[in-house]
Amino acid sequence: MSAELLLVRAFASAHPDEVARFCERLPPEAGAEVLGALPVEAGAEVLSRMVPLIAATTVTRLDTGLGAQVLEACHPSLAAGLLLRMERATRTRMLAAVSPERAEDLLRMTEYGPRCAGGRLDPRAPAMPETLSVSEVFERLRAYPAGVMHYVYSIDAERRLTGVVNMRELMLAPPGAPFGTRVARNPEALFAHDPLEVIARHAGWKRNHALPVIDRDRRLLGALRYSTFRAIETELGQAASGPNTDQTASALAELCAVGASAMTRFIGAALALEPPPLARERRSEPPSSSMRRSVIPGGLP
Repeated sequence: MSAELLLVRAFASAHPDEVARFCERLPPEAGAEVLGALPVEAGAEVLSRMVPLIAATTVTRLDTGLGAQVLEACHPSLAAGLLLRMERATRTRMLAAVSPERAEDLLRMTEYGPRCAGGRLDPRAPAMPETLSVSEVFERLRAYPAGVMHYVYSIDAERRLTGVVNMRELMLAPPGAPFGTRVARNPEALFAHDPLEVIARHAGWKRNHALPVIDRDRRLLGALRYSTFRAIETELGQAASGPNTDQTASALAELCAVGASAMTRFIGAALALEPPPLARERRSEPPSSSMRRSVIPGGLP
């Protein structure tokens, strides 16, 4: 092993944050080359410090066997989050390459199904570490624009959701300002295991064009868009027009499966959020910029 490679590995072990920032600025193929030169454990540590979407894209450029080794070295929640951000075919290929025990855990964590928020989310929703500057956030958004929406979400070192900022507020922020100082804290969110009925009743749709989706540990998995919410409303409306025994039994079993917590949230939402007839008619249109309150304190009405 060359002295240069030994130096690179030592630096990565001592300074994973700096290596993560460096890899984020590289094309995915070049980032994968850097990860491939590191010990598996060090590569997993670097991935945990990277922007999730960039990290997932970089892993897909690794040899499948090496990529599987790196995923196994990651914390299960990190590995599941990266897999969720991959194309389904790539995810299947990676899962087939990890050990059967870990594959079973990861499959359970990534297959929420179409009747839960986790199965309807967009995993490309921008999620950026709070430690970045505003200019660094825009640099990464330009490199990975496909998932850019109305909002950018902030995450901590454990990838937990910590805040949200709309694009207008972010564009007006000084380039050198810390990203974490521009976000609104405690954003409204959905849990990945929330069933469709809870999604449709969530009060956040009155104020937002998208809602973040988190796991039980509040780690950000993606976001549910307003268009998806409207599609869910339509599905539930069609189901209500012609219920049958199988559908009813399935829905009750699903609510029981997600536990008493989700059931309580659903019942509470049904009691508190039932809009008057006029409001129900108006819900057919998404919140307009003239009527919607900004999610950012001090934002335009």
